[in-house]
Amino acid sequence: MANEHDQHAIPYKTYFITWVWLLVLSSLALGLGYAPINEKLKAFLLVATTLSKILVIAAVFMHLRYEKVNLILITFTPLVLAIILISFTFGDTLGTITHVLHVR
Repeated sequence: MANEHDQHAIPYKTYFITWVWLLVLSSLALGLGYAPINEKLKAFLLVATTLSKILVIAAVFMHLRYEKVNLILITFTPLVLAIILISFTFGDTLGTITHVLHVR
């Protein structure tokens, strides 16, 4: 008779699929880094891939895909606060050397 420690709550197939998704998204981000496309589009696509990797990790390893919507929304609170704080301070730093640098 197997005790409760022998049973795994999430099947190993889910972890394997997660690993494949993270591998694909990481490869896509690496390929985008070397792609000869517009820098603004490249930056947007890299941020989008990173956010999708964050969502995959949060859904599987933080078990958010099994939680109620209220708990999931609570996890987005720091992101909303960060966007608000960046929007308040972005105008003060516009035009400084950190925004003028160009990637060759």
